[in-house]
Amino acid sequence: MPARGGNWSLVGEASDPIVADTQVVHELIDYYRSIADEIRSEADVLKRIGEGDESEFKGESADAVRKKSGEVAASLQKMSGRYDAIRDALTGYLPSLETALDESAAALREAEDASAAGSRAASMVDPSQGRAQDAPPLTADEQGAVDAKHRATEDARAGADAATAKLRRAVDTLNGAGRQAASTIRAAWDDGLHDTLGDKIKAFFSKLLKILVKIFTYIGIALAALAILIPGVGILTFMAAVAASVTLVANIALASMGEGSWLDVITSAVGLVLVGVGGALTKAVSTLKTAGLAKGFAGFQKTSLDKIRNLQDLRSVQITKALGARTASEYSAARTEVQDLSKQIATVKETFAAARTKNVLDGFKEKPNWWRPNRALWNEDKAKVLDVFGKDGKGWQWERLFSVDRQFEMTKMQKELWAKYGVQIAASPTWHTWAAGGRVVTSWVNTFVYGQGIKPTGWGADQERVPGYEAVSGALTTA
Repeated sequence: MPARGGNWSLVGEASDPIVADTQVVHELIDYYRSIADEIRSEADVLKRIGEGDESEFKGESADAVRKKSGEVAASLQKMSGRYDAIRDALTGYLPSLETALDESAAALREAEDASAAGSRAASMVDPSQGRAQDAPPLTADEQGAVDAKHRATEDARAGADAATAKLRRAVDTLNGAGRQAASTIRAAWDDGLHDTLGDKIKAFFSKLLKILVKIFTYIGIALAALAILIPGVGILTFMAAVAASVTLVANIALASMGEGSWLDVITSAVGLVLVGVGGALTKAVSTLKTAGLAKGFAGFQKTSLDKIRNLQDLRSVQITKALGARTASEYSAARTEVQDLSKQIATVKETFAAARTKNVLDGFKEKPNWWRPNRALWNEDKAKVLDVFGKDGKGWQWERLFSVDRQFEMTKMQKELWAKYGVQIAASPTWHTWAAGGRVVTSWVNTFVYGQGIKPTGWGADQERVPGYEAVSGALTTA
């Protein structure tokens, strides 16, 4: 129930001092009653097994657990007492709460009535106010009016004080009932049941692992969103792989302890496998590119050497002409040709040497892979960021978004090396492209559709968004 409206400042409060929903308390009482009954029922079954009742459980395994069953049954009986105590405490607290709600509402009404009475008293005529010093004495009627206003003012003030006192009594009584209920619950917990050190360690790690899963799940979602905004950035993929690995390990640990569902393990594993598939496809294209560049450089070398030999032959002809020149003009023309051809030869040699040194052929080069974060990867990623946000960048590229840019580049490289150097290299198979794009789409489904759409957060009322999810998740939980 939301806070009640009204001018609570009339009773010295900034807002409603008792905000509570009695229906929720009724539901809690029923809930704890059902929990206690269920625990007692299970305890009775275990007790009968421990006492030798074979109608519930028999065989060699039953004989082996009879003693333990009796011990567990005794512990469960004590535990049911805890929930009985909570039920009884709430049952005893409920009338005090209902009374406090009624009394506080009545106090507010009385305070509002007193405030209205005070306003009326203030508007009453007071002949003694503003009277001249030499004025004749008040008449009996005038004195009666003064006394009437005074009584009305005092009555209004007394009414306001009484309303405030009534609220204070209601709040104090409710607080006392709350303390009594808390005392009852605490006393029930003093039943000899204690968590072992192992239980405490398990609870600590369970809480820690659940926090880690939440943190790294949302980190993964943020990285996926960034990968859409700035596609192809390798360091984001590396960080996503780390987040997926941590999430998978944490979910496996939680599921093993019975604190999580194997469904979460499966979806986490799917996410990590998809990252691995992307890495495998990238590695395959990188291998093809390395082999293609090696063949391309062989063709480039042959083409460059043929070009150098042709230029050297032409230069020899011009040198011969210069040596046999009969006139100064013929010598000058031949010498100029020799110089130009020498420059061309030097340019071809420099181009070839630069290509070999930088391992770049017609703009095609080896690219760093995301699973090896280093300076080369950082420079590559910086260029991709500038492509999206830089003034002279290439802009946002869908090929990078679907991780097919390397496959497309291999197809382009195959055509250009054949056209320029007559070298035939293997391009990335068509299924690589479909697999890469499908992997990206599947990862979106796993991250956004399942992770944020189907799977509930588990906080508050967000326990199930799709019918059947809770049943499937529960069926895949280790008891």
